[in-house]
Amino acid sequence: MPRTDGPMVLPRAFALLRLLAGEQQGLTLSVIAAHLEMPKSSLSSTLKALTDQKMLKRTGALYFLGPEAYSLASVILGGSGIRQIARPFLEKTMDACGETVLLAVLDSDMQHFTYIDIVESQNSVRYSVPIGTRRPLYSTCCGRLFLAFQPAASRQTYFDTATLRPLTGKTIVDHGDLMTCVDAIGHAGLSITMGDFSDDAAGFAAPILNAEGDMIAALAIGVPLSRGEREKRKFSDAVIQSARDISKVLGFIPNCINNDP
Repeated sequence: MPRTDGPMVLPRAFALLRLLAGEQQGLTLSVIAAHLEMPKSSLSSTLKALTDQKMLKRTGALYFLGPEAYSLASVILGGSGIRQIARPFLEKTMDACGETVLLAVLDSDMQHFTYIDIVESQNSVRYSVPIGTRRPLYSTCCGRLFLAFQPAASRQTYFDTATLRPLTGKTIVDHGDLMTCVDAIGHAGLSITMGDFSDDAAGFAAPILNAEGDMIAALAIGVPLSRGEREKRKFSDAVIQSARDISKVLGFIPNCINNDP
């Protein structure tokens, strides 16, 4: 790419690509200049350089991401598993809220999920579980979230066949009550448990979505029950925001959730 305005060209180019990544209808030179607070003269040079490299494409007065931008994104994401992509966000979330943060994926049996990565809290009293631990769907925040975002037919099969055993005094063991709970989670995009699986633990989970709006993993914050009850809003906001940030990296565009195809 030719040099246009010294050391600022790369930060401006990255800012430009980020801006257009969120604008599927394209933007004009004037609108881009206003968003980025850049002079049109130097912006024109950057736009031309990126268009020549096929990182952008131009249709009339509108600029869009080009084929090379999508190709580069595919190569990056294709070489990275969800664990690698999500790890920095797990660490950031743990630093922000001070509690254990977990990444979970649905098992092939469609009856359980497994924790595939964990960033554990440094608190002396904390939620702790080994990587590779499996949990049932009906009694956990991640499990109910996976149920909420499954296709309707798969969800109904689970309700028809699952045995709901009480694990604590708060575990949902009625199929109708579980269906109502799961429906509410699907609408809220947030799953919370307070002593449902373990008497002394609370969980907060939000979906990680791919570019098609399908849930591919769950992000969860596990906390001692007393802190979960006391700071419910804090942990809810933290897990939702972190899951959204990961979903954005994966190409998800809001309003494209696919939880009932």
